[in-house]
Amino acid sequence: MNTLKENKQAILFLVIFIAVYVGLNTLYGVFIQFYLPATDPITIAVTGQVSLLLSWIDPSISSSVNRTSNFVNVSNSQRIVLSVFEGCNGINVMIVFLAFLIAFRGSFKLTAKFMLVGIFSIYCLNLLRVAGLYFVELYFQQYMYFFHKYFFTGILYCLVFTLWYVWTKLVKREHGLIT
Repeated sequence: MNTLKENKQAILFLVIFIAVYVGLNTLYGVFIQFYLPATDPITIAVTGQVSLLLSWIDPSISSSVNRTSNFVNVSNSQRIVLSVFEGCNGINVMIVFLAFLIAFRGSFKLTAKFMLVGIFSIYCLNLLRVAGLYFVELYFQQYMYFFHKYFFTGILYCLVFTLWYVWTKLVKREHGLIT
């Protein structure tokens, strides 16, 4: 029982983190299910923005919703290069980020500002991640699994961990725990 009292803050953090994560993930799952078998609008928007970004390099690059499944194709003038699924839109990473912010709470104003900064940062890096995957698929197909599964995902989570670190410092400073 003494151990529970000693670790009350950590246990409360974990309970809130898990509850927020499960809650937001459930809402997101309902959102995705609502659109099945079609593609959800967030994935369509992300893929469209990636195509727009890539079209600065090659104007023939475009995106199109695949009408027979729930993914969006990114094509150049020769072929479909990349198929983007719901899991590539960055929402799950944003949910993990938000769960931490809510569990390790600061003032409402600080939390709201940092949420916006963090979500915007994750969103932009995710656009660059999908654009990078386009080039990996185009020029280094044999490495696609590695870059998709580990490399770019690792970079994205490094950003999240960095944001969490900055967040803990901001909250501690806000509470007068560090100067």
